[in-house]
Amino acid sequence: MLRLRSFVTFSNVIALCALFVALGGTSYAVTRITSKQIKNNSIRSVDIKNRTIKSRDIARGVIGATLQSSAAQVVRDAGPTNVGASQSYTPVATLGGLEPGAYVLLAKVNQSANTFTEGRCRIQAESDVDDSNRGLRPQGTPEGHNLQLVHSFGGTGTAVLACRAAAGAWTASDAKLLAIRIGSARSNVVSG
Repeated sequence: MLRLRSFVTFSNVIALCALFVALGGTSYAVTRITSKQIKNNSIRSVDIKNRTIKSRDIARGVIGATLQSSAAQVVRDAGPTNVGASQSYTPVATLGGLEPGAYVLLAKVNQSANTFTEGRCRIQAESDVDDSNRGLRPQGTPEGHNLQLVHSFGGTGTAVLACRAAAGAWTASDAKLLAIRIGSARSNVVSG
């Protein structure tokens, strides 16, 4: 008993009381704070421990249409080949069955020819078009066309990558057509 009495001092008793109050306050906060007491839009990324929130914990409406996206792509390594000169476009790759909604459409294709000529490729979605014009050389390195377009389909849609040449015969290779569905899109013509 004498040993214990030497440790029971005023400062030790106060320190022990403070410890119990501190531990009790933490458990109170853990058991008493609910989502109703948290102000909307007040929790930030730094407030959440890594790998503690799962996708099932987030309501569908939170992410909804603003962040939800999908993509589709078609690829054609070679072809068409030896297409004669024409003012009409010949399809190189077609991506159909696109669900209604807004899309970013991206395309790339290499075009070569058997003579000096003007090569032209386009990506088209309904009446929206992006064109690319390149000078082609016989036996030369294929010229690359890179195209992009923003378009909203009201119904099921199709995007087409097509090319033509003014003279001789042309060939396409390494074609890709990509459609990325986004929440919304708009396109404006500007002068500067």
